[in-house]
Amino acid sequence: MDKATFLQPGAWAVIYCGQTGKFLLGKRSLKVNKGGAWNLFGGRVDRGERPKAALVRELGEEAGLVLKSRDLSKLDTVTLRQRSGRVVRDMHYYIVRANREFSPRLNNEHSEFRWFKPKQLPSRFNGPTWVAIKKGLLEKVARH
Repeated sequence: MDKATFLQPGAWAVIYCGQTGKFLLGKRSLKVNKGGAWNLFGGRVDRGERPKAALVRELGEEAGLVLKSRDLSKLDTVTLRQRSGRVVRDMHYYIVRANREFSPRLNNEHSEFRWFKPKQLPSRFNGPTWVAIKKGLLEKVARH
């Protein structure tokens, strides 16, 4: 990344069904950026928007979920930095606990969805999902 690059903050949901021990991921449509990659649902935080509010909006748009801010529990914030220490992006992660596996109403950003066991995750992810997995956030949710 060049020195002028700063990515908008983002917010993503780790949607977990405790009953089955599975996580919900969406597969990006080939019509959008990072097509074919699997990801957590979520996206950019618009200017002036709080991360939780952005995620409630994104979950409604991408998965047809009607949630309130209180339905989200803060999991972690990961700050990506350049070697100089300059912040490149803040990524906010929240937990959504599902009582049962459900079928989201996908918009055109996703071509499919699937519930995955932690040891059976697919291999191709978008960046924010890869960061969450690398940081152990899914395991943290499954343990608690």
